[in-house]
Formats: sequence, structure tokens, C-alpha cells
Amino acid sequence: MKFLHTADIHLKKDEEKRLDIFTWLLKRAGELGVDYFIIAGDLFDSDSDATLLRNEVRRLCESLKFKLLIIPGNHDANSYGPEYEYGENVIQLTERPFQLLRSKVLKIYGVPYADCGFSDCVRDLPHDIDVLIAHGTLYDQSFIFRLLEDEDQEAKYMPIFPVDLENIARYVAMGHLHSRFIELRYDGTRVVYPGSPIAIDSKCVGARSFQLLNIDEKRMGTEKHIVDMAAYYVAKDFFVYPGVEETILHDIEKYLGDINDVKIMPIIAVTGYIGENEKKYLELLSTMQERYAGKFEDLRMDVEVQSWDKLMVNPLVRNFVAKTENLNDELRLKVFEIAFPVFSKVLK
Repeated sequence: MKFLHTADIHLKKDEEKRLDIFTWLLKRAGELGVDYFIIAGDLFDSDSDATLLRNEVRRLCESLKFKLLIIPGNHDANSYGPEYEYGENVIQLTERPFQLLRSKVLKIYGVPYADCGFSDCVRDLPHDIDVLIAHGTLYDQSFIFRLLEDEDQEAKYMPIFPVDLENIARYVAMGHLHSRFIELRYDGTRVVYPGSPIAIDSKCVGARSFQLLNIDEKRMGTEKHIVDMAAYYVAKDFFVYPGVEETILHDIEKYLGDINDVKIMPIIAVTGYIGENEKKYLELLSTMQERYAGKFEDLRMDVEVQSWDKLMVNPLVRNFVAKTENLNDELRLKVFEIAFPVFSKVLK
């Protein structure tokens, strides 16, 4: 059986591009010949948006050749149930703490979002599950600590720990973390966050994707697919110091000018220290942003520069800088990029 696994589409009344992405995903699922289309929570951005867009979603789904499996997420937790009609092709997995969908050959369970820990919901979950659908934050030390800030403190929602997932199912279709595609294994369990298929915010860096799952009683295969029509953010860092201010401006302009992919939305981060007027440098960057704004769906510049003089008053820093004068520009840049943020913190 084939499944398309996505999550966190966050349909919103005034965000037509999100509905366009959802429509594209439904069409792609038909082309791939899937049996089920999994939405692992947060199809809607809010319960109010679900009320406004429910009829449109029902219309899009009424002629499909496959079934949609939807669980509530933290954003649309109250948007499903027997009183809400999504059409015969939409199966709402809303029973708490979990609900079984028994297909011809597989056991599929949904764990709707709840204001509690995941372990509380799956305590009585049966064994030998093929596909488990859930929505929450997985605390895996290999990635979660650098994602907590990215996800705007969304870690508080239905926390999940690796021990909760060990051999819980053959495949766990997760939702809730937007920024990127994540795939992990816990003994016999494969766990996947597909990431949001649309760039919900600037934390959604990299091409957007969904997961294709092909599974039967004995074998399982997965394929990551790119959402071809979705724009996405690409982050690029630039470090500036006295003597290379003009070079860095040129490098930023060349980088923006060389981008030919209309789906890319650049995030330019400029950090460092300048020997000239801070206000003037900021104005030059702002003018460049305005000049290129029309080329991209979104262009952001995060600038944190300060005057070199604030550091050079310290004799330790002056001595350090003097000792780097014989280094080539590339190596000197690397040294400054590492050392000066440290100096800034120590000398505050």
C-alpha cells in the first residue's frame, strides 16, 4: 500500500498559496497512485480557519481516488468530529487517546493531539502496528535542542521521547516540526517529520518535501519527494571587518544577482565590525535590499554590525589584530569570524 505523508499545511483564509500547495499535493498523490494521504496534524492554522475553509477542503477531496487520514494538531484540535463534514474520502482519526483504522492488510493508528504527554496517550496501545500517526515534539538530543528556538517554543506541545517510540510501530508519521525533513530510527521503528510542505516562516529553510511510504505485511520502502512548486528560504551568512566592507557589499550583491531559481527566498545575515560609519553602512544594505526585493517572493536581511573602535580600545584586541596582519585575507577572515564574537562577550 502507498501512503503520502505530510503535515502542517496550516491552511489560512488569506493565504491562498497554502491552499495551492494542498491542491498540488492532492494532485501529486493521484499521480503517484497512493491509497492513503496522511495529514499528521495542523491541516488548518486555526479552528476559525477550519470553519471558513472546510467547504473548500471538502470540494477538493470529493473526487479523489484515495482516502485522506487526518488527525487533529495543536492548531486545529477542535476542527474535527462527527459534527464536521469533510466528505466520504476523508477519514477523521479523532478518538482519544488513539483510534484504529484497520485496512485490508495493515493496522493503522492515529493519536490525536492532546494537552498531555505522548506516553500518557499510548500506554495501552496494542503491539504489531504498521503505521502510527501522531503530532507532537520529539525530544531527540541529536537535533531537538537546536530546533527548539526555531520552532518558537513549540516543544511544550505533546512531548515525545525516544523511549516512547522504540518498536511502537514500523512507521511513525509525525507532524508539528515545520522547519525541515527529519528521519530517525528507534530499533524497529522509522520516525519521520516531513516538515511543512510550504515555507510557513523564515525558519523553513531548504526545499519543501513530503514522504512517500510503500508498505505491505513484510516490506517497507520510503522516498523523500520535493514539493516542486513551493518557495523556500535559503540562509547565507556574511562576516565583515575593516578593510573588506566594500568587498562584502559586492559579495552580497553578486550572490543575490546570481540566484536564478524563482522559488528561493534569501535570508542574508550580516555580522561583524566596520571601520566606517555604521549608519551609512546600514543604509547601503537597506538600499540593496530594496533594489532586489522585486526579484524574490521574500528577501530578508538580518544585520548585526558594530563599530570596530569599540573593540580596538582594548590593548589585548589591538595586539591580536596586529599579529594577524601577515595572514592572507581568507584566513584572516576566518580567524576574525571566530575570535571577535568571543572578544565582544568577554569585554562587555
